[in-house]
Amino acid sequence: MGFKIAFISTAIGLMAKNIETLDKALFVIPAFAAICLDFIIYSYSFSIKRIGCYTRDYIEPALKKHGKMPEEFTLWQNFLTEPKTRQNLAVYGNIGFTLLTVAVGIISLFYPFRPILSVAILITLIAFSIMDFFAYRSPAKLGKIWKDQEVKNYD
Repeated sequence: MGFKIAFISTAIGLMAKNIETLDKALFVIPAFAAICLDFIIYSYSFSIKRIGCYTRDYIEPALKKHGKMPEEFTLWQNFLTEPKTRQNLAVYGNIGFTLLTVAVGIISLFYPFRPILSVAILITLIAFSIMDFFAYRSPAKLGKIWKDQEVKNYD
């Protein structure tokens, strides 16, 4: 996510510095880049959650059964489901950053407004934004990997 912030901010800053000589519609490029980088971030997040699911469903039950741990010992995946370990600020910040970038891209399409080109790019940008939203929301539909669960007891 740090790369996304640095790359998009730098691109917008360099474009803004030369705003008088550039076509303002070029500001949609960082918006598309932000959305594409979101897809990469979601992919990494899914991979991490898949590892956590495997740990929760296979490794931790085996450790609990054969590891001679005290009954009150909290396993990693159970620890992560506790309210004190949750935070969503990075997700909100990432989405907010993308939305701001998309807003700049949309506004730039109206200065100057070229009916065919501006509308075509606007529709494409909105479609990508909707795909980004559904990509962000889709993990909730992927089943137990994304749900907080107690570790299974295989005794």
